[in-house]
Amino acid sequence: MLAAATGLWGCSDAGLAGPDVPVYPVKGKVTFEGEPAAGAFVVFNPKTAPKPGQQAFTPRATVQADGTFALTSATEGDGAPAGEYAVTVQWLKPVKQGADLVAGPNVIPKAYATAETTPLKTTVRQSDNALEPFAITRK
Repeated sequence: MLAAATGLWGCSDAGLAGPDVPVYPVKGKVTFEGEPAAGAFVVFNPKTAPKPGQQAFTPRATVQADGTFALTSATEGDGAPAGEYAVTVQWLKPVKQGADLVAGPNVIPKAYATAETTPLKTTVRQSDNALEPFAITRK
């Protein structure tokens, strides 16, 4: 039984297995105080639990220099399953530490960091999805 459980965890942790449902392209943009949130980490948290026998997936993306992102579930930019999502965003803006750049503190307000508190909600439809920009402010 331990081997079976280890095998399941191994697939999930490796990120090699994709959702067992169709995924649809999802593109969007994130700004913070009007600035592209380059390097921010975006996660789409499903609002409904998966059906019995299906694995839960949290599609994610890293925001590019221009503020855009393309969600990934299994392969780069493949998208997300259709459904309702709570969107979390964290931006560990790099800071200089000596001669190195290291991840700094999250500059996005805490409310955006968890699925339970984020005000960002969206729907992924069974088609190409070009989302409205997520314009985050301190207030």
